[in-house]
Amino acid sequence: MKKTTVLAILLFFITFTLSAQVFNNKLTSDEQQQLANGALVIRNIGKAKNISINGVNDTLSKTIDTIKDLNPSYLAEVIRIVPYTGNEDLLEKLRPIILNVEDYVGIPYYSERNQAYYDLYSSVEIKSQSDDGTTARLNAIMEMSPFGGIDTDIFLKTEGESLYYENTNLNDLKYNGGITVVKDKCMKSLVTVFRSGDSWILYGIGGVKAPSIFFLRDRVETSFMNRIKTMCGYFFENL
Repeated sequence: MKKTTVLAILLFFITFTLSAQVFNNKLTSDEQQQLANGALVIRNIGKAKNISINGVNDTLSKTIDTIKDLNPSYLAEVIRIVPYTGNEDLLEKLRPIILNVEDYVGIPYYSERNQAYYDLYSSVEIKSQSDDGTTARLNAIMEMSPFGGIDTDIFLKTEGESLYYENTNLNDLKYNGGITVVKDKCMKSLVTVFRSGDSWILYGIGGVKAPSIFFLRDRVETSFMNRIKTMCGYFFENL
């Protein structure tokens, strides 16, 4: 049997074992296989009851509780599993990717509505930041069309072999400068990374609590969900 085939089988069984502990039955067998293959799995889950991960540690419990408290109208998960061996310094690599917010400008975002690529953020202005090497806090204005400047609070903490990231809007977001579609502190993106056995689990979840405006609902949902997926994908695929 070829080495690549053996490796694929081993990865599948490792992931299957992890899934029984970390994930619940919301994660399908196809999605488990994708994770075993090292692929990025993206799930539109709608409501917090469809979260696929269990609160197996304090960081995950905090992530799940934060999303449940938000009670979002739109919700998406982004998951990746990375072997620990050869990636022992994964947290050290991920931390600057997250905190170098000025590098967010130019991240390509695909608009399904316009069938074209745009910049996820057109500009980033840092207002304040602090970092003691373990806990970091950052406030920045991030310009995102068609919602304008997003006053963004970022919190990041690394502890042992785990990382917790939380991104929250501090201002109301208006669609093309008109109707308010998201109130302040009603859009959150969270990332939890932790070691589980011989693997790193990279888990991102983003939610938006927004009123159901019938003529904007589909457009707002697609816009926000695709942007959350793009941001988490940027973190997880640039390691």
